[in-house]
Amino acid sequence: MGASKVFGLLADDRRRRLLLVLCEKESVSLPDAVRTRGDTARPSTGGDRDRSGSRRRATVRLYHADLPKLAAADLIEWDRDAETVSRGSRFEEVEPMLDVLGDNAAQVPQEIL
Repeated sequence: MGASKVFGLLADDRRRRLLLVLCEKESVSLPDAVRTRGDTARPSTGGDRDRSGSRRRATVRLYHADLPKLAAADLIEWDRDAETVSRGSRFEEVEPMLDVLGDNAAQVPQEIL
């Protein structure tokens, strides 16, 4: 897999977060495993309704965009029925880059991780 494709897949925070979690675990449950701080911490004037709508949009994007992209690249195996994700056959190709991000977490801005 080319570097441009890897960087493109890692550019999105939910995809990157999911892959970082998979560095630590063989499989994860969805969608809670890939929630970002921004999903619940965004300031809004509409209160719970805005946060709920934001979470819904994030979940829709996860299931209809992010997971299909990662699965198509064979970075994950997605069991839709069980709502779990595990490492795909090409996960090892991006793992070194993810390790660099994880190993240098103190130097990486938190919004990236």
